[in-house]
Amino acid sequence: MTDDGADALAQWLRARPRLVDFTVAAVLVALGAGQVMAGDGAATALIVSVAMTAPVAWRRRRPLLAVLIGWSALFVGEGLGADITSQGYAAVIALILTVYSVAAYAPLRRALVGLVAALALVWGAIPFAASQTVADFAFTGLITLAPWLAGRTIRDRQLRITELRRLARELEHEREERAREARDAERSRIAREMHDVLAHTVSVVVVQLGAIERIMESDPGTARSVVASVRATAKSALGELRFLLGLDGVPAAGPRPSLARLGDLVDDMRAAGVPVELTVRGSVGGLSSAVDLAAYRIVQESLTNVMRHATGAPTRALVVVDEDAVRLTVEDDGATRPASRVHPPGAPERAGYGLIGMAERARLCGGDLEAGPRPGGGFRVQAWLPLVRAVSVA
Repeated sequence: MTDDGADALAQWLRARPRLVDFTVAAVLVALGAGQVMAGDGAATALIVSVAMTAPVAWRRRRPLLAVLIGWSALFVGEGLGADITSQGYAAVIALILTVYSVAAYAPLRRALVGLVAALALVWGAIPFAASQTVADFAFTGLITLAPWLAGRTIRDRQLRITELRRLARELEHEREERAREARDAERSRIAREMHDVLAHTVSVVVVQLGAIERIMESDPGTARSVVASVRATAKSALGELRFLLGLDGVPAAGPRPSLARLGDLVDDMRAAGVPVELTVRGSVGGLSSAVDLAAYRIVQESLTNVMRHATGAPTRALVVVDEDAVRLTVEDDGATRPASRVHPPGAPERAGYGLIGMAERARLCGGDLEAGPRPGGGFRVQAWLPLVRAVSVA
């Protein structure tokens, strides 16, 4: 049988404990009866043998009852002169299984009662034997106590495993809840930031419509040009509205973050102890407000993570703007001293789940983000945001 087949069989048997116990009990009953018939064949011995082996069938469901019946049968059989244990091993195996089961499947109090009962019955049966020595008491005590201790050890191990699995499920649920809350919070923050962008766009449209009304009759050509500009501006704004569907927020105060302000961010990070080398290739002007904001926040969060976890590590931030996308790379060489707890101006004052927020921003822009350790040490964040140029309204 292959390893896979053996594993499948083991799982099948574990899923059917009653069937296994009834099968084992039937085999032991048959073996015990055969051994008695091969010996003296007395009816009393046969009955005692069945009483000693049959309780294995309910050793998991009623372990204490199985011990009391099986070991009482041993005591009665020795008292009646039916020495079953000397006629074969089936009865001995059954007794060991029941005392192991009472330790493995019963609470501690019942398990102790089962152990005491088994010891009392087996030691009480020794005087009925032909010879009684100290070795008899020691040997019977050993074969009774050893399986009981094994059962308690396995029970404790299984209880620990069950508890660890429960804790793992709870931690996983908590992690998912915290991740969901972090995503919701990040979306709300994006909504607050994008509110200003959309308010600006709508304001521009209103102003341009007022200009059209004033020049419509005196300068039709210019009016048509302004109408085209309004149409393009409104179309761009509608495209950005999809980022806010289902999100509520309030306007955020202060200047709007932008890739054009990365120099200020890098200066703040350097002042906080992060030696950052910034490289910008291509023009960051005229980008869609959504892409511009997302790119800035991704770089900001990446640098903030360096400050938290690898302060003092040489860090490189690369922004590449080409014809179809904005590509961001922020990487560090690894921690050189304990991370600082000081947050530079403008850096998010929050810990954990920064990668979740960055990935959410990239996804909302139709892009992608990858983050992980570098082969030579340190950490790298790479993001790709599809490019949408904003339409000029000047």
